[in-house]
Amino acid sequence: MKYFAENRFLTIALVGSVLVHAAFLGVRFAAPDAFRFKPSDPGLEVILVNAKHDKAPQQADAIAQANLDGGGNADAGRAKSPLPDMRKVEDGDSVKAARRKVAELEAQQQKILAQMNKAEPTVAMPEREKPREAAPQPNAKDLSDNAKEVARMEAEVAKNIEEYNKRPRKTQITARTREANYAMYYKSLQEKIERLGTLNFPQQDGKKLYGELIIYIPVFQDGSIYQKEGGLHIERSSGNPALDNAALTIVRRSAPFGRFPENMRTSGKDDVWEVITRFRFTHEDTLQADMSRAN
Repeated sequence: MKYFAENRFLTIALVGSVLVHAAFLGVRFAAPDAFRFKPSDPGLEVILVNAKHDKAPQQADAIAQANLDGGGNADAGRAKSPLPDMRKVEDGDSVKAARRKVAELEAQQQKILAQMNKAEPTVAMPEREKPREAAPQPNAKDLSDNAKEVARMEAEVAKNIEEYNKRPRKTQITARTREANYAMYYKSLQEKIERLGTLNFPQQDGKKLYGELIIYIPVFQDGSIYQKEGGLHIERSSGNPALDNAALTIVRRSAPFGRFPENMRTSGKDDVWEVITRFRFTHEDTLQADMSRAN
């Protein structure tokens, strides 16, 4: 202390030096925030994903090699562990069914063992057959009504057979079935229809009708049109009802077509010749009836 008292100025200098160094040691130097390095995605984990979305998420939970906006089986957010949440694991339908099957087998096994332990064997008693109800017996009135019904049906069948046998023999004449001995008759029929159709070309409201249709013409053996079983009708329409009706009128006005020659007749039976013909009302104002174009 005597030394420090004698060297008062040295002591003051030492104390001042210590205080100045202490002050400097207490000061902390740091770079400004503008020059501080900040990561582009602070606070995000880096993970790997095995899928990719075209749209980036608005608020990402982690950094990965590709955009992935949702996915996985987490209820909310992102799973923090690669292992599944064992608290949420539930038994599937197959496990539940297996357990029910085991319980049923155990119950069945217990039942069998209980039956085997019984002293007296169990004998199954056969069930009694239920008495069969006696079929109602028809009385005399029912039998009489049934006999009348059977007789009426037999009469109708006999009548239908007789009417069928009285039907004329039909021969369908088309481009594939026409025979040589029918050619002359068909040529006469064709020319008569074409001549009348050309002279009376169909019109509606002052305008001529053009088109194409197919007509079924049944000709009886006396040359008249056979009216039964449908009679004259349109096989394929032209699409214009007025033209179809005009064609039917032309055929009716063309009849009769003349009596069948003997080589077209069937001995002992009436004959009907079914002619299927295509009618073409052309823009030359003519009617063409061509059987070769009927099919």
